Amino acid sequence: MRINTWTRRAAALAVGATAVVALTAGSASAASTLAKGSSGSAVGCLQQGLNYVDSAGLQVDNDFGGLTYNAVVHYQSGHSLSPDGVVGPATGGSIKNAVSRAYNASNHGGDHSPELGAWLVNCSGQLPG
Repeated sequence: MRINTWTRRAAALAVGATAVVALTAGSASAASTLAKGSSGSAVGCLQQGLNYVDSAGLQVDNDFGGLTYNAVVHYQSGHSLSPDGVVGPATGGSIKNAVSRAYNASNHGGDHSPELGAWLVNCSGQLPG
């Protein structure tokens, strides 16, 4: 009887710990906006995405500086978005959709693009939108 109680407690503790880990992992999400002065891997993903879909020619340095700002404004201007240089849900979603369309087009044409596929897997969740 005593073993059964301890077994139940251990099982409850394991389930509780798993739930906490899952909630903690699930709480990491995309930034709500990226703007001049932002830094980190989400900015690097933004820079890569702009290079893929708008031939921005950005160095992927994870810093949202003047060149990234200009590339964002250029992208926004060409895609019926408010050209404010801020990557919010509309701009981030547009970039993600553009990369996805480029990836699907390359795969449909038989020219598989592992770079675009890797971006979709690694970066899509980091951009707003």
